[in-house]
Amino acid sequence: MGMKPNYRLAFRLASFSFVAILVAGCVGSQASTTARSSPAGTPQAPVTLALVHGKLIDGTGAAPVADATVLIATDKIAAAGPAATTPVPSGVRTIDLQGAAILPGFINAHVHFAFDKANLKGWAEGGVTTVRDESATPETVSGLKALKAEIAADQHLARLVSMGSMLKVPDGYGQREVTSADNAREVVLEEIADGVDGIKVANENGYAGATDLPKLTPDELKVIIDTAHEHGLPVSGHITSGSYMMTLLKAGVDDIAHGPLDYLPDGAVEWMVAHGTYITPTFTVYKNFGTSLYALEQSVGQLSSAGVHIALGNDYGGGPGDFELGIPMIEIEEMAASGMTPMQVIEASTRNGAQELRLGSQVGTIETGKLADILVVAGDPLADLQALRNVSLVVHGGTIIRDELSAIP
Repeated sequence: MGMKPNYRLAFRLASFSFVAILVAGCVGSQASTTARSSPAGTPQAPVTLALVHGKLIDGTGAAPVADATVLIATDKIAAAGPAATTPVPSGVRTIDLQGAAILPGFINAHVHFAFDKANLKGWAEGGVTTVRDESATPETVSGLKALKAEIAADQHLARLVSMGSMLKVPDGYGQREVTSADNAREVVLEEIADGVDGIKVANENGYAGATDLPKLTPDELKVIIDTAHEHGLPVSGHITSGSYMMTLLKAGVDDIAHGPLDYLPDGAVEWMVAHGTYITPTFTVYKNFGTSLYALEQSVGQLSSAGVHIALGNDYGGGPGDFELGIPMIEIEEMAASGMTPMQVIEASTRNGAQELRLGSQVGTIETGKLADILVVAGDPLADLQALRNVSLVVHGGTIIRDELSAIP
């Protein structure tokens, strides 16, 4: 959960037993790779890749398309739909998926150590094409702009969203100090100047045996959140106990970075539904600490049933034990155990994650005009989520970065 030297969930172990059709105009009866104009008059790039005979699960929650074609034009999706109405232009590289499932690239909305290119490569080639780093040291965050430029030049690296350094008061839980409400604004502006995509705050009582930690004051929280929102950035709020959840919700955070280990406070579900607040449960890190997950499973089931937006995130590197690069199956299995359906789990891993990260207009669903981040798995994850282990093809920004299908006759 981001404070590597202290393994910051240990404080709970003693007390809890615990994310079109272009073809009709672009292809037509004389299918070719020549660029055409969209209805709005915008020139369309030529189709460069076709994925055919796959089962399309587009991330929107719509019913799957049994025999689908997805057309890619350079780095974007040109069309996606039934094979009968989505012809492939002549001369285009075509990959026969032989019934495999086509999904959007997955999004891990809570990780750490994402400023590491080896980790970014592991995530991308494993099918997670976008990650959100939920807290890093100020020294690390200062290099964010340079790292993003390098990432943009290499599609084998997962897209990085950074929430900067977790803000705290002196001696509190986090990584970057805030000393007053006035100073809080200065710190947020410095984070923004470093190129962060959002701001992270905590409302945490203790860790690693420490208790009664000082916390951000209501005035400091208000300034932090108001300043971030003034600049169009979301705020993610860390909690591990339900008793500290409403403070962050009422202060205006956009997402809750962990599910509470003990209980959902009264009014939390209704507040999150009314305000569109997201939550990333992070079962995996709790499980790695040996914590009982029963209460969290019950809470996630309640949140999901009420329509609260749930995103996928395993808190990679936030505690002891192993975390998966690529598809975080431990997290997915626990989400299913909480009562989420396979379709809800897929939506959480694609569209919901994209919206939580403010990238919904670019990624998270397979729709015309969005970036071509595509995951292909053998089998049907709607019938059995274990099919997500069978990654056959990964396309990131229109570039094939993993291909286990082309050699199959």
